[in-house]
Amino acid sequence: MNNQDGSPALSGTHGFTLFEVVVALAVTTTMIGSVFGLMAGGQTTFRRETQVADMQMSTRAGLQLLSHDLAMAGYRTPPASAIIWADSGGLQPDEITIVYADPDVPLSQPIECGGAGGPCGTIGQSSTLLLDPEAEDLTLATAENAYEEGMVLAAIELADCNNDGQVGILPFLVTQPPTITNAGGFPTLSINHNPGSLGSEINNPGGFNGQVDEDCAIIGRFRLISYRVSPPPPTGAPTLERRDLTVSGDWIPVAHNIENLQVRYGAGEDDNMMDAPAVTPSDDPLTWINRVAVTITGRTESTRLSGSSAGVFDAEDIYVRITLSSQVGLRNIINEASNRALQ
Repeated sequence: MNNQDGSPALSGTHGFTLFEVVVALAVTTTMIGSVFGLMAGGQTTFRRETQVADMQMSTRAGLQLLSHDLAMAGYRTPPASAIIWADSGGLQPDEITIVYADPDVPLSQPIECGGAGGPCGTIGQSSTLLLDPEAEDLTLATAENAYEEGMVLAAIELADCNNDGQVGILPFLVTQPPTITNAGGFPTLSINHNPGSLGSEINNPGGFNGQVDEDCAIIGRFRLISYRVSPPPPTGAPTLERRDLTVSGDWIPVAHNIENLQVRYGAGEDDNMMDAPAVTPSDDPLTWINRVAVTITGRTESTRLSGSSAGVFDAEDIYVRITLSSQVGLRNIINEASNRALQ
């Protein structure tokens, strides 16, 4: 049948029934729901993977920086003083301080003391330190420029000269420009300092103190680099922090979302690694810490992501975690032990 203008007439039977419309709407709704579900799942996956990648990078960066500092431990220091440990005694994070000489600043020694028959005092007993301008790295021509006002130096025991069975390390602040004098009738580099002003900043374990005798010390700009986790778990946003006491007293964040730092030590020829050395390092190479194993645990920023696990410190701390470990041989200590064996 045609319309009056000759065009074919459309039959009413070619339209959509109500049932067909309802089915089409249901299919469309299902497809749209599936698309939105995929998009939501993709966003969740993207959020998780981004945080996991950040966690991995942060943890690796912290471990790499700490390992780099460990490789310098003991550079031009008495071997017993290369590592200062602070074991938490349990699951809580440890703290470690790494000691080495700044390669750009000369080392020196105090002048001989006790010439009047009396005993030498400790460096912390006086605000004036008299150095030999021609000992160690110093020369008479350059001694006055070796150290600067405001510089943090440290005196370290060369051996257990005071027989107290402890390793002495005393950091101090130079308060005036050093000068060459003729005290005692011969050239002397005089340094005014604030004795013991920084000693309390070091978290010394048993076996370490600030008692350094004048006649048994090496003086220099020793880097005193510490690592810790702060705030300690299970508080939020734990961070691996680093402080170089020689450069600044401030703790600097170096890796975020780090909830644990565990450190173990090996000494001498003993194959066992210990949470803390069994004996205080001394002049005996068998007591020197010559390797350090570090384990760092990082976590994601957000909780309850796919693959999360309950925390060690609090079961409600449900994060994705990664634990990385590294063992570093202290080459400077190992080399010194080898040299001693050849003597």
